[in-house]
Amino acid sequence: NRSSSSSPPPTKEEEEEEPSSPPCGGRRESTIPLSQIPKHIAVIMDGNRRYGTQTYGVASQGHSDGCHVLCEFAKWCCAEHIPLLTVYAFSTENWNRSPSEIDTLMTLFATYCEELRIQAIQQNIRVCVLSTETDRIPPHVMEGLQRMEQETQHCQGGLTMNICVSYGSRGEIIHACRSMAQEVVDGHYEVSQIDEHRFESKLLTCPPRPHPTTTTTTPTATPLMTPREFQHSCHNPDIVIRTSGEYRLSNFLLWQLAYSEMFFLSKPWPAMQKQDLLQVLETYAQGRSRRFGK
Repeated sequence: NRSSSSSPPPTKEEEEEEPSSPPCGGRRESTIPLSQIPKHIAVIMDGNRRYGTQTYGVASQGHSDGCHVLCEFAKWCCAEHIPLLTVYAFSTENWNRSPSEIDTLMTLFATYCEELRIQAIQQNIRVCVLSTETDRIPPHVMEGLQRMEQETQHCQGGLTMNICVSYGSRGEIIHACRSMAQEVVDGHYEVSQIDEHRFESKLLTCPPRPHPTTTTTTPTATPLMTPREFQHSCHNPDIVIRTSGEYRLSNFLLWQLAYSEMFFLSKPWPAMQKQDLLQVLETYAQGRSRRFGK
């Protein structure tokens, strides 16, 4: 881990590593050296309902606009050479909303899965879906999520985007504990051999991990798709952004965000613009000192 986000200027060799044009999303707009660009950004996309009600008088339109902004945000991250993005799309607690709102959200998911799939292929974005309660996702939505994962598996060298759907961090942690407990019972290792590295390897943000061969009706923290053959690190988020003026994590990546720099923006997610991301990157690179307890 870096001791500070204000790293020394890149060497001539490091500067020469930057391609003349990025793999997706257009040209870079920030002037931050690549050595100071975060490797992983996490986003809590909050404020869709309020935005829809205030702007259109219809909450569902806010969700629709929020889906569009997600597509744009992924392209902005691509352009800035951010390799990993994790977004909180639908929490396990969101299932407690009204049936009509859930139906609307699931319909939007099914629609925008197709739009995002097409864009991801065009922009060389690999999409992974992380879920701790997959059995609650309607079949038609699951089908779209699976297709999006399957058809972007070949995308390499650009952005990897984790979309958390029917996800809860407490459930993820419980699953990791159960998995290690079972492995101890099965004799794979001793309790004394459990450490942070072994625990973290059980989290959804540390692929590869295969999809179970059978569908379970109990909560599971297994990703939706086949084994992740691509190689990317378990790098925890450098930055977490939450929109809409709320100041809490809401059961999102509780383990992974232990040393993340937090940015709370007052504007709702559908109002997010690229300049907002650039300002966060600038503040992170120039104004935040990451000491990791030192």
